[in-house]
Amino acid sequence: MWIKIIVVFAFIGIIASLASGLYYLVNDKGDSRRTLRALTWRIGLSVALFVFLMVMIAFGIIEPHGIYPNAPVSEAPRS
Repeated sequence: MWIKIIVVFAFIGIIASLASGLYYLVNDKGDSRRTLRALTWRIGLSVALFVFLMVMIAFGIIEPHGIYPNAPVSEAPRS
């Protein structure tokens, strides 16, 4: 359960950083580096979330599943 909370807070942080980057882009008119800083935070949070999830999968704390985790093998969609 705590992993879901961490993921939700990371998504909220990513969206907030993206929104602040847009706000600074529109209002600063290129006079400051706040847009760059906000978008750098967004990229950092996104990479940190990805690494966090990969580490949790590697340690076996969470298990990835497909779109149809309970579907029989013969009925699984082909790609």
